[in-house]
Amino acid sequence: MIPEYGKKKFQCPHCNTLATQEWFTASSASDIATRIIQHLFLNYRSSVRDYAQNYIANFLEEIDNEFMSKFYNFVPKGFSVATCSSCNDVTVWIDKNIVYPKKTALPPPNEDLDEDIKSLYLEAASILIDSPKGATALLRLALQKLLKQVGKSGKNINNDIKELVSEGMSPKIQQALDLLRVVGNNAVHPGQINLDDNAEIAQKLFSILNFICEELITKPRELQSLYADLIPTDTQTHIKQRDGT
Repeated sequence: MIPEYGKKKFQCPHCNTLATQEWFTASSASDIATRIIQHLFLNYRSSVRDYAQNYIANFLEEIDNEFMSKFYNFVPKGFSVATCSSCNDVTVWIDKNIVYPKKTALPPPNEDLDEDIKSLYLEAASILIDSPKGATALLRLALQKLLKQVGKSGKNINNDIKELVSEGMSPKIQQALDLLRVVGNNAVHPGQINLDDNAEIAQKLFSILNFICEELITKPRELQSLYADLIPTDTQTHIKQRDGT
C-alpha cells in the first residue's frame, strides 16, 4: 500500500511495514495546543478571584480566534508529517504530496534480467511516486527488452506474445504479459486506464515484470541446471533418442 496523504495506514518507506500513521498538520497541532492551554487555565480557574474570571474567559476566546492564524506563521498550511507507529520515523508532505523520503517499498529486479532491463526497472522505481505514468512507460520498455532476451524480436510486444502462446506458453504467463502490455500502452498512448494519479496500479507492475522473468527465464534455467547435474550423460543421450531429438 503506497503512502497516500491522510491515510491512517500505509506501507512505511523506511521500515517497509504496513503500519498505522500519526498525522501532524498545522490545523491538528493548533487544535491540540489550544486544548492544552484551555485545560491548564481551567484547572487553575477555581483558585482565581471572581473578578478575574472574565479576563480568563476573554483570553480563552482570543486563543480560539487568533491561535490558528498565528500558528501558521510557524507551520505552513501545506506542511504535514506522518509518524510511523512501527519505526517512529516520519514521512514529510507538502500540499498533500510526499517529499521525503521519495521512495516506496518495491522488490528488487530479478537477478536473471539483463543489466539494461534492471536499469530500466530501477529508474522506474525512482520516479514511481512522482510519475506513475512515467514509471509504467519504462516498465513497458523493460517488457519489450525482456521478450527479446527470451528470443523474440522485441519489436512488437503483441506479436511476440502471440508467438509465445503458439509455442505452448501457459495462460497465466500470457495474462501477465498482456496485463503489462495493455497498461503500459495506456501510459504511452491515451487510453481507458488513468495512470496520472494511480501509483497503486504502477506499483503492482514491478512484481508482474519479475513474475514474467521468473516463469520464462529463472525456472527454466534452474530446471535445466538440475537436469544437467542429476541425469547421467548416457541417460540424457537415451532420452534424446527416445524423443527423436
